[in-house]
Amino acid sequence: MRARWHCREDQGQVKDMRDVTDLMNRYRECSRNIWNTYLATEMGEFADDAVERIYEQIRNLLFEAIVSVPPSGTATTRPTLIVAPMASLPILIRRPSRDGNNYWDQEPDLRFEDGLVQLTFIDYYDFFEGPIRDFRFYRCRVRSFPTRPQYEGREALVDVVHAKVLYDWPPDTGSLTTV
Repeated sequence: MRARWHCREDQGQVKDMRDVTDLMNRYRECSRNIWNTYLATEMGEFADDAVERIYEQIRNLLFEAIVSVPPSGTATTRPTLIVAPMASLPILIRRPSRDGNNYWDQEPDLRFEDGLVQLTFIDYYDFFEGPIRDFRFYRCRVRSFPTRPQYEGREALVDVVHAKVLYDWPPDTGSLTTV
């Protein structure tokens, strides 16, 4: 039986969420192992676009098989996954940029506010995309940040080892919610 967590919805209601952190860790390990062991060693730093596209297709299939198939065995949409960092841990927020670079800011007083900030999973992220991938961070979308509404809609990074991943899995329908 999976652990159940409570998450506040926009209207302030408490909603049961399932902890799928273990499933996400399996997906992370499997997808990075395929790249690091079989694709990166063959291609080195020169992996071409075709290999990248095939790898992304493999990752999508792995995600579907490991994470998003509910107990009923059928899933028609990708689930909305909530990334819940441990309380008071820092999160990095992406600063808008016109030069094409990604800038991730960590303000000294910016911390995850349990039950108020809502982050949804986009993908994994590494600062350096070299031949070896670690997927050290969850790359998220800030859906709600009441004390700093200017961050809503931006991307955020949360260290994988300091967060849980949750989602609503309605027991009566077997369907998943979508972003």
